[in-house]
Amino acid sequence: MIRKALFIAIAAALSAAPASAQTRPFYNVDKEVRIEATVREVVLEPRYKGTAPFLVLRVAEAGSDRSFDVEIAPSWFFDQDVHGGEKVRIVGSMAETAGGTPTIIARELQLRGETFQLRDKHGFPNWQGGPRNKRGIRRLDRL
Repeated sequence: MIRKALFIAIAAALSAAPASAQTRPFYNVDKEVRIEATVREVVLEPRYKGTAPFLVLRVAEAGSDRSFDVEIAPSWFFDQDVHGGEKVRIVGSMAETAGGTPTIIARELQLRGETFQLRDKHGFPNWQGGPRNKRGIRRLDRL
């Protein structure tokens, strides 16, 4: 009887793990979008438990009335000042979030004529490994 109860408890814990993992959005190259937008607000949000706050841009798409939250990177990684009213171009993956606001996980950000590569072409972050082992922001070009 004890073995059966233990088995049921373990099975319940294992079946609950995938559900909680799905609440964290992930980069999906099949849902990649490109937008031009104006920054409305710059915020630091605790997006993921146990990690540094993320730089999030709240933007309005140019030529439409659509708004997005754009996850840029952890606060320690992205060292550029971004201000409300600035024009940006974003390449990123649309993500499902619980908050209801459409969210884009940024792979590439163009700001003030400079392109910042935040993730590789598969969506893996350039900050992988933490502040000590980060690969760094790749600056692709200056326009």
